[in-house]
Amino acid sequence: MFLNQTTVMGIVNLTPDSFYDGGKFNNKHTLINHIKKINGSDIIDVGCESSRPNSKPISELEEMNRISLFFDNYEQIKKIIDETLLSIDSYKAEVVEFCLKNGFNIINDISGGGDSFKNIELAIDYEVPIVLMHMQGIPSTMQNSPKYDNIIDDIRNFFEQRIEFAIKNGLNEKNIILDPGIGFGKTIKDNDNIILNLNKFKELGFELLVGISRKSFLSKDKDDKINRLYPSLGVLAMSVMNGADIVRVHDVDETKQMLSIVDRIKYKR
Repeated sequence: MFLNQTTVMGIVNLTPDSFYDGGKFNNKHTLINHIKKINGSDIIDVGCESSRPNSKPISELEEMNRISLFFDNYEQIKKIIDETLLSIDSYKAEVVEFCLKNGFNIINDISGGGDSFKNIELAIDYEVPIVLMHMQGIPSTMQNSPKYDNIIDDIRNFFEQRIEFAIKNGLNEKNIILDPGIGFGKTIKDNDNIILNLNKFKELGFELLVGISRKSFLSKDKDDKINRLYPSLGVLAMSVMNGADIVRVHDVDETKQMLSIVDRIKYKR
């Protein structure tokens, strides 16, 4: 989205149960402080429903209740972030459209377009980018023995179907962003294979987003969420060199430090 640099998407989870920072930003004080901390992001991605493995879906009403904390403090937040783009991390069309009507600029959809591709239609109507993510199953069951015939080909086929629908129905090609969904219905080997083959998805001709920040495949101990910063940065660097254009991260400052060198090498600047 930004010429000759990797786009950094900072995470805001207004959830009680996200795998890394669930429950940390549940009042005005903690939310504002977090917004200040990640203010160096190019995009701020706001989500109100956890999609960690084994998480349960919440109602549209509950999701709207959770995001009200953001909108209740919107004027103060906008003064902090100025022109930073806002992304809504949701697959519910009603939530997505509410956010697009109230200042958000991007749809980040783990369902790859929503029921009957409704979220792709919203991206067309509002002329905004949409992140189309691949996920096998749903969060509550996706890590129950995921299997593929050929994971790279299967994900490519998934993308091609959605790209065809989007372009056929009038979405500007520049507004299509692909996310292979690392950790969403994938084994550790699957995740490794995706990272090594990101160029196969880049061949489709669209910007590529990866979200690996502090995920469990980065450590031998699945309960160790604290000591995954350095593995996150290392694998992010690999991902950028292999074709990732946008990185979705918890640790914005550390990521930008890493990218200041990786982008220099990648873009020969």
